[in-house]
Amino acid sequence: MKSASEFGVLGLLLSTLIKGVTLCSSKSLTRINMVITLQSDVLLPCYFKPATLGSDKTAGIAAVWRHSNITTDELLVEISLQGEVKFWNNRNGHIRLFPEHSESGNFSILLHKVQQFDLGLYRCELFRGNSCTLAYQDVYVSTAAALCLLLVSLCCMQRRRRDTADPLYMNTYFHESKRDSKEEAIYENDMELRKLKSTSRECCHNTTQENSIYVNCERNKT
Repeated sequence: MKSASEFGVLGLLLSTLIKGVTLCSSKSLTRINMVITLQSDVLLPCYFKPATLGSDKTAGIAAVWRHSNITTDELLVEISLQGEVKFWNNRNGHIRLFPEHSESGNFSILLHKVQQFDLGLYRCELFRGNSCTLAYQDVYVSTAAALCLLLVSLCCMQRRRRDTADPLYMNTYFHESKRDSKEEAIYENDMELRKLKSTSRECCHNTTQENSIYVNCERNKT
């Protein structure tokens, strides 16, 4: 049998494993849509509460910014809780940071003179260690013209779907009406068959009567 100390160690390992799985459950906190003008400076907010950061300041907590759109999907910068910065792409100096505020959970960045290729989705993802994702926040950056184009595209798609749906409805109606006409024709044929059967029965009945009369006549003659 296992001793109490062995059960205690197993319980501690199990609780640590469960706690680790819980802490690594990535969840979306916010999603912000920003409509901006080109050549302007845009602040992309990213703030995590102390409860999300945890009490251990030496656990390798860091936020990673990623940018994706139709043409690109790339990592931009990593900002640690202690204010250490690691750039993957600083966009030729167009990205400005505030590492002195990262210890309080503020990992916001500033895009300087936004260009067309800067538009798209920005994700600020909080990591503990190398592979444990705690939470993330999304910021979608677009211009008014791009937003209008998106709305027009959506309207066109809906209209196209509606236009393609109408002929299907018409064909369905045509087939249903055709089916109803067939059923009526079958019903009329059925009535005709019934009349023929009824007439046939009457003929047979009359023939039987005539035959019986003829038989009685023969009997009377005899």
